[in-house]
Amino acid sequence: MTSPDVHAEWGLPGLRALRGFPVLVVVDVLSFSTAVDVATGTGARVLPMRWKDAAAPPGAVLAGPRSRTEWSLSPSSLRTLTPDVLLGLPSPNGATLCAEAAGTGAEVFAGCLRNAAAVARAAQRLGGPIGVVAAGERRDDELRPAIEDLLGAGAVIAALSGSRSPEAEVAEATFRAVGPRVGALLADSCSGRELAEWGFAHDVALAAEVNASDTAPVLRDGVLEAS
Repeated sequence: MTSPDVHAEWGLPGLRALRGFPVLVVVDVLSFSTAVDVATGTGARVLPMRWKDAAAPPGAVLAGPRSRTEWSLSPSSLRTLTPDVLLGLPSPNGATLCAEAAGTGAEVFAGCLRNAAAVARAAQRLGGPIGVVAAGERRDDELRPAIEDLLGAGAVIAALSGSRSPEAEVAEATFRAVGPRVGALLADSCSGRELAEWGFAHDVALAAEVNASDTAPVLRDGVLEAS
């Protein structure tokens, strides 16, 4: 049987299952991949850092967990970045997956709803097979699938050509079935409600802007930059 051109997996176990793939797309909609999209859209570069990394290396500015007024994991806070900035951005999901993927030899993209079509175009140009990894959430050190990442992965897959694995087919079908209700579903999801309770509902709305960005952040020497 011929292997499909596009595969979908979940979290760190899924990323490791795709080892050997030439192209990987990490999807963490709320909020790492969306933050990377906004940051690289300003011309800044992003150093993905595992959540427990305490300090950014020399030359990098360490982002905070989430803030309205300082550069942080809040995508909205990164609109004021400038092209000279290298931002160290820790997160337990997307950043950790990107840091892990850096050692695979694959071309690694950070995908989200905002840049799904742009990332798909950039990934497709490199050939395949392409692995799309929905980050999900880490709770009590266990993976919890998250609908925002399922939808983000589905948006990327919907913009790719080629045959799909069953997992990729389901992710795409879910995204297509939701259609214009993406924003409402993100806002009412577990992660969306949590962010709203913390005062960051505006970040959820920003993350739900499907294909609002033409940026395709790619990992180069361990750093994400616009391609």
